[in-house]
Amino acid sequence: MPDPIIASKATIKKVFDDAAARYDRVGPRLFEIAGARLVELMEMPEGGRVLDVATGIGAVLLPAATRVGAKGRVIGIDFSEGMLQAARGETAARGIANVVLRQMDAEHLDFPDDTFDAVACGFALFLMPAMDSALREMQRVTKPTGRVGLTLWGKDPFDPAWKIIAEQVRTYGMEVRMPHKVAYAPEEIRGMMTDAGLSDIETREEKLDAQYASEEEWWEFQMTTGVRAAIVQMDEATRARFKEDYFAKLRPLKRADGSLHFPAPVVYALARKE
Repeated sequence: MPDPIIASKATIKKVFDDAAARYDRVGPRLFEIAGARLVELMEMPEGGRVLDVATGIGAVLLPAATRVGAKGRVIGIDFSEGMLQAARGETAARGIANVVLRQMDAEHLDFPDDTFDAVACGFALFLMPAMDSALREMQRVTKPTGRVGLTLWGKDPFDPAWKIIAEQVRTYGMEVRMPHKVAYAPEEIRGMMTDAGLSDIETREEKLDAQYASEEEWWEFQMTTGVRAAIVQMDEATRARFKEDYFAKLRPLKRADGSLHFPAPVVYALARKE
């Protein structure tokens, strides 16, 4: 069995450029739910200046813009131009004017020290090859006593369908791993934030019920995640066989109405700059 490919920045960028049109628009919109909750927990100040790192299509950006109000400003950055285009569409559709969107690498933030009242990053830290550098950059651009907030997937209980597809891409010899694992225990996140120079760290885990109407809807969601990198390298026949095999393994998990329900534990981590 070949060694897994570790996704490069270019691979990750292409995955999310290509997935942007459907990102968080399939199934229960977990990122949007968790983004609004993170903004609530961070208590961003009215009139404040906020940075949303790896903004995607605006799961944190949009509620943050509402929270800080017309006198505030939210800057959303992303490595993926496709995601930024989708975020521009979302902000325009909602008539939100107090945001700026920029393409940028989170490991090298193009902002001076002590710029933002709050810095947030939703479900993206593990996609950054140098997670420690990205966290230190978030700390650097946060004002003294300002807040940094993260969301990451929790470890227990973790969605069994993810484990099934991870094992299957390995079996097919098509594994493309993201730079880091996806799920984290709260103490692991606290350790990373401490190492980045953050203090007053609080973590809380809240469980969402991720409901998908069918295997097909779940597959569509998978194609907007890092799993896409493995799927798209298959030829058409292999992909069809892979999908059929995967659906056969999912069917025992279905409920009587044909839907799939998976646990989605979210860890919210909040800290202050020392």
